[in-house]
Amino acid sequence: FKFQHEILICDLTERYLDVLRSLDSHHQVFQRIHKDRSVGGVPVPPDQLQDMAERLNFVSTSSSVHLAKMEYLENKHHMQAYLTLAESKLRSWIIKYGQQESVELMLRNYITFVEKQRFFENYEALFQSLKQSAEAYVSADSSVDEGETGVRRFMREVVTQWRSLSMEVRSVRSMLEEVLSNWERYASTVASLQVWLEDAEEALSQPENTKREFFRNLSHWMDQHAAMNDAGNFLIETCDDTVSLELKQQLLILNGRWRELFLKVKQYAHSDELEKWRKNHLKAVWALKELLDTAETKLNAPVHVSFLNVRAFLQDVENTKQKVVAMETQYKLAARSAQLLAKDAPQDEAARVMATMATAKSQLSKVRERCPSLVRECHVLLPLLEEMEKHINTFYQALEQASRITSSERDPDSHTQQKHKWQVGLNDNELLQEYQNTQGVTAQIRVYKYYNYIVLPKRPITIAATKHPFSQALLKEVGDWRRQEEANNCLRRRFEESQQELERVLKKSQGCLRETGEAEELLKKHTEYFGQLDQRVLSVFLKACDELTDILPQEEQQGLQETVRRLHKHWKVRGRPALTLSLITVHLWRARCRLT
Repeated sequence: FKFQHEILICDLTERYLDVLRSLDSHHQVFQRIHKDRSVGGVPVPPDQLQDMAERLNFVSTSSSVHLAKMEYLENKHHMQAYLTLAESKLRSWIIKYGQQESVELMLRNYITFVEKQRFFENYEALFQSLKQSAEAYVSADSSVDEGETGVRRFMREVVTQWRSLSMEVRSVRSMLEEVLSNWERYASTVASLQVWLEDAEEALSQPENTKREFFRNLSHWMDQHAAMNDAGNFLIETCDDTVSLELKQQLLILNGRWRELFLKVKQYAHSDELEKWRKNHLKAVWALKELLDTAETKLNAPVHVSFLNVRAFLQDVENTKQKVVAMETQYKLAARSAQLLAKDAPQDEAARVMATMATAKSQLSKVRERCPSLVRECHVLLPLLEEMEKHINTFYQALEQASRITSSERDPDSHTQQKHKWQVGLNDNELLQEYQNTQGVTAQIRVYKYYNYIVLPKRPITIAATKHPFSQALLKEVGDWRRQEEANNCLRRRFEESQQELERVLKKSQGCLRETGEAEELLKKHTEYFGQLDQRVLSVFLKACDELTDILPQEEQQGLQETVRRLHKHWKVRGRPALTLSLITVHLWRARCRLT
């Protein structure tokens, strides 16, 4: 009925579209009739013309609403037909299932309808078309959105129906695949178990050793038997009555044979199960032991103290700390298998198992406790080590530099060489300070418990270290250099002071000779000044010059000698000869006065 109604709606829509397409031509014909007031020369009454005009106007004004309604109804019936088809397909898939072949055929039909024919995509396209036509219909006539048959109510019903339907359709595939999986598992276990039962029934008449060897994997067949029953019971619940009855009869026979056999060989199952527990326990214990041994090796490894070594050790400790959770999990697995094994194993074996677990627990506790404390101490040590290495490097760099300077082949009289030596002497106090700083940091490091797990450097950090044999000779030589340099500086100061005194005297003498005034006064003044002039000023200067010349390098002696000659020359000009010249000048002046 719905299908016929859908065809009728589509037919009406097409006919209505034909009428709308010819509406313009009808308007033109009516306008000519209205203008002529007649048709083919036959007059048309005015009331009839008025009626035709009103009817044509009604068709024109209501055409958009009617067209929107027809499009909405068409999409509505398409949606209803689509949902009806989906529900019918769903009912055909959720029935009681049959044999494996029929389930496989059902799954192929499902894949064809849902995936190959794009079931969900087609619904989405149809729903969007319905939604657009519904919005256009409500927009053209708002009254259709109200009441029990309203557009909005229908749209809500479609959404609700589709949500439930799509969920069930999606679950069909997983259900069909699960049924097929159980069919396959049931068929394989039944086939293998039937063969094994026949062999087992024959093995019962064999010697004890042969039986023990045959039934050593009895636990595997116990698992197979359980899997067969699980799959069979699932199929009994999901298949139709005919198939369920066949399955029940087959399981009844196989379970009877299994029960009869198991009563005769169950003692082998216990030994097999015990062996299985033993293997599982050994596997878990070896895995745990490997983790614990690796952790203890990393935590107990001696670390030669350096910033890089301790930082690498810290990374190992942090990695070990992160693995503690894995160790605890592995310990729980080993403990569980140990309990199962100790319950049925011989007493001595059970005692060994429990002792092993106690040792592992103790190891795990130590690792768990030590990791956080080691991490904290490493974080404290790292900045101290960085500071210590900085002082050590500074100390040895300075010592190596001093060694290079003292061992280089230079002119023993070179002033540059003497200057280098003096700088080395000045750095001596800095070397001692670096040594003291290093010893202080080392003392701080020894305070921490971490000292138990590390090896402090045995390299002596001392200026007189045996690994640096030049250091003692260097210190002696630096002391000699310091004393020699102090003596040389004393000679330099003495020369500079005598030079300054001589230059002062010469400058004053020059100023005295340049004075003007009465000859008698000048003569008196010059006689007094030059009479008091101390000749030792020049002697002291010349002596200081001679002493300084002995210590200066050759390239600096020439400049010193030029300075001495210049000042000595000035002394000869400005000293006692100046007084004689002054007296001669006065006598000449007096003679000139007498002649006048």
